[in-house]
Amino acid sequence: MMPVDTENHTCPDIPLFAQITRLRFLRVHAVLGSLGIHPGQYHLLALVAHAGGMSQSELATQLYIKPSTLTVMVGRLMKADLVHRSRDPNDKRILRIYLTERGSAVIAEAISRFTRIEEETFAGFTDEEMAQFTTFATRIRNNLLKAAESEGAPCPWF
Repeated sequence: MMPVDTENHTCPDIPLFAQITRLRFLRVHAVLGSLGIHPGQYHLLALVAHAGGMSQSELATQLYIKPSTLTVMVGRLMKADLVHRSRDPNDKRILRIYLTERGSAVIAEAISRFTRIEEETFAGFTDEEMAQFTTFATRIRNNLLKAAESEGAPCPWF
């Protein structure tokens, strides 16, 4: 077993990409925490802000989470006065999720903070390097989706 490099905060047994995703998660968690939301809630709020009025089923599919998990998330966000549910005017069986006024303010600030994290993450990258990274990251995302879909679906409960 190789020792941990405490000067560079690395462990040879943890792949670099795993280290990056962990550090980014911790950074995002710290930056969003003062807004009273966590990273998973950010994605839900951002989707609702962008698409507005999505059903819980649509949100669960887009977020690759179980519908029951989404129900808990929405409940917590409702208690925090960030979202509200309304019946679909055309199909009363469907509940749609909308941002509250407070939710709109929180997601606007969260997006601003995420922009700052992106700037921190890619500090010193040239435009050409960013273009290359975008190409590589898109390929990584697509590879992961393809691998998951080859097992049946991006998430086993869909």
